[in-house]
Amino acid sequence: MGRYPLAEYLLFEVLYLIVFYPTRQQAYRVVILAAMVYLATQIYLTQEVMNMVWVQYSVGFMVATRLMFITYILFAEGPFPNHWRRVRDEVCTEADAGSSDKTPSDFPVTKKLWWMFDIACSMRMIGWVQEPRNSMPPHPPPSRRTFLQRTFLKLIVNIVISDLATSALALSSPFDYRVHDPTDGPETYLAAVPFLHRVPYVVAWLIGMGTSISTTHHAGALVCVGLGHSSPTLWPDIWGNWADAYTIRKFWGYVRL
Repeated sequence: MGRYPLAEYLLFEVLYLIVFYPTRQQAYRVVILAAMVYLATQIYLTQEVMNMVWVQYSVGFMVATRLMFITYILFAEGPFPNHWRRVRDEVCTEADAGSSDKTPSDFPVTKKLWWMFDIACSMRMIGWVQEPRNSMPPHPPPSRRTFLQRTFLKLIVNIVISDLATSALALSSPFDYRVHDPTDGPETYLAAVPFLHRVPYVVAWLIGMGTSISTTHHAGALVCVGLGHSSPTLWPDIWGNWADAYTIRKFWGYVRL
């Protein structure tokens, strides 16, 4: 194509959303999945993607994650969409037993669209009946005020750590992320860097990536919980609480990797 496939990527994300539209009609989902596979192929085979190792990894991870989650939701559990239920929908159903909106396929159109967006962005299934508990009871939720105070402090700490990690990377030797041409010298390979220099570089990159993701998560939590749209129980720490990792059972039950 001679360009970065931004339009194809955006269309792929739109199709990823609408494939979860809660209706019993299954035929259109087959068409959407076929279109997604075609777009994924076009994106991945683009020259600008193939020539950048880190772009190849990012695109491949994104495509594989999306397709694997679709496969799980549509085929691995009960019949879609009515098998998947949000906790708040269950509460509303019990409060209004005479309502006809008891299953996702019977929701009004606006509620269907919100349900569609919600499940597409809920890979951890937090706030859903199907949320995995790993045999561990959830921690008691904090008050809204306590949650906002703790989350704001975590946001500041993660911003500082992310900035320090980024600065450490900027001060290290530059590395070439392109697919290596035969004319490239050995200095372009990370493996050519001395081990004691390579390990801190990799650790700094991992810390920077993790804290950047945490920063986005905490910012979203502050906005959604602060405006009263979400409860604190829907925004647990994205990596879990490492203070709970002192036994294997608690590690798998409370700490998310």
